[in-house]
This record gives sequence, C-alpha cells and structure tokens, in this order.
Amino acid sequence: MANNAKTALLCAYTLAKAKQYAEAEALILSHEELAKTPEAIDLLARMRLEEGDEAEARRLWQSIQAVYPEHAPSRTALKLIGKRPFKIDWVSILSVLALVLFCVGFFLGSSITKAPQPNVTTVQWDKIPTQAKLDALSVYKGGVKRVCIASHFFSDPDRIFSRQLLTEYVGKALDLPASAIFIGEAPEALGEEAITVDLLRQ
Repeated sequence: MANNAKTALLCAYTLAKAKQYAEAEALILSHEELAKTPEAIDLLARMRLEEGDEAEARRLWQSIQAVYPEHAPSRTALKLIGKRPFKIDWVSILSVLALVLFCVGFFLGSSITKAPQPNVTTVQWDKIPTQAKLDALSVYKGGVKRVCIASHFFSDPDRIFSRQLLTEYVGKALDLPASAIFIGEAPEALGEEAITVDLLRQ
C-alpha cells in the first residue's frame, strides 16, 4: 500500500471513530488502491455494523476471507457477528492485543531505562501527525537506534490500527525495524490527543 493510501486510511479511521461514516467511506472509495485492501474493507464492514446493517457487514468480511483467508480481524468478526453484545466482545479482543503490545513495549523500554545517561531527543505532536511532520523525522535517520511512542490517544483499543500505522510510518521515516519501536506509557500531563516520540540516539 502506497504512503498516500495509508495516510488516507488513517484519516478514515479517525473519521469513523467520530461516527462520520459517510466521510470515511468517501475517503476510502476515492483511493482505488486503498478500497481494495482488507484493512479498508474491514473498516467499511465495521461502519456497516454500527449503522445496523449486519448483513452487509457480514458480506464485506466474507469478501475479505475469500481473498485473504489469513486476515485475522475479519475471521474473528465473522465468528462474533450475531452474538450480543458484539462490540463488547470485539473490544475485549483488541484490549488483549493492546495489552500484549504494551507488555512488549515495557520489556523493550526497560533496556533503554537501564542504559547509562541515554541521549534522547523528544518530538511532540498535538495530534495525529501530517505526512510532512512524519517526513521531518528523516533528519534523524541513521542516528537513532530505538523509539518510544506515547499518547493517551492510543489507550483506546479501537485505535490499535491507527497506532500500528503510525508506528510503521515512524519506522520508515527513521529507517528502523518494527522491533526498534515500542509504545510507552503517556505522562498524565500529556493532552488526550498529543503524541510524544522519544528518539534514543546512537
């Protein structure tokens, strides 16, 4: 998926979270490449379910499984659809995934905190960054060995995909593998949508 399509998908998730379903769908369908991805179709299915169209949601998830049988979110959704309350079950699954990611981040983070006087540069955004802000991280490329991303925005399990996309973008901007990027605990004083990125310099 091209960067512009991924950025559009991240925006679509934000619109859907705000229940602006028509805008989110229009954004997805305006990108031909994006509209064919399992992530975008999955989001469309979730919006249909929120709107009460269970049959269309099922059809969309089945279409994902027909082409991408390894796509776990759609497979899980098909197992849960029709059960009540569906949303609670879905959030529980995402909560477990978020907990796993937090634990991985905690153990990776412990190695940073034990390092003697680490050279850390902190970048802060007041909300989900634009592509220009992400591209600006490239000035640190080659000089960073680990990254910690923290935000109260990502504490909501429904935003796990947004968090994964942002992690991927930061990794690309800094030319770092996913194993070098982890999610940390946001300080209480940090605004709800603000994001801090701590760069552990080499």
